Amino acid sequence: MTAQNGFASKKPNNNHQNEYLFDINLLESIFQDYSLRDSKLCRNIYDGKYIVRPLGKSDFDQGYIDLLRQLTECGTITYDDYEKRFNELKESSNTYYTLIIQDKNVDQRIVGSATLVCEKKFIRQCGTRGRIEDVVVDDRCRGQQLGKVLVDLLTQFARDKCDCYKISLECKDHLVNFYQKFGYKHEDQQNYLCRRFIT
Repeated sequence: MTAQNGFASKKPNNNHQNEYLFDINLLESIFQDYSLRDSKLCRNIYDGKYIVRPLGKSDFDQGYIDLLRQLTECGTITYDDYEKRFNELKESSNTYYTLIIQDKNVDQRIVGSATLVCEKKFIRQCGTRGRIEDVVVDDRCRGQQLGKVLVDLLTQFARDKCDCYKISLECKDHLVNFYQKFGYKHEDQQNYLCRRFIT
């Protein structure tokens, strides 16, 4: 693996390609466009302190589940649980795209993550609708615009690589202004309702 502009990249025939949730080479043009458009983040990403890449099977040992616990309840998850779910997501091709940010200087810990879920539809001429889920940045790394990097990259990826006609996300009230900076907005006559099941 090599890091160019702070983003991880691999050669096309690398033996470790199955390590990742999705093909890392899909990100190359997104990373190039992003680095040209948003150079003010160079001190955070491109100096080599952080690497952005797809979620890997070995990230269980790099604190991925611990990071998710800063977002919500995770319960007890063993490596076998993680590997089984990872494989299930990977087998659902062209559906789950989880990006992580890895800190190269602190035990290779995962310090940021967000997921794009692509839902195939019959509406909109068999269109694809995207959702950004589970955006989280480690408490110790907040204020460095790492969440912005994740949301920006996944939004561009949804548009350019997944051909999504729409992308949405859910967030708490205090985060609305943050996501509006990326062009997300409330739509008229749209509500988000939820029904939870106690397990």
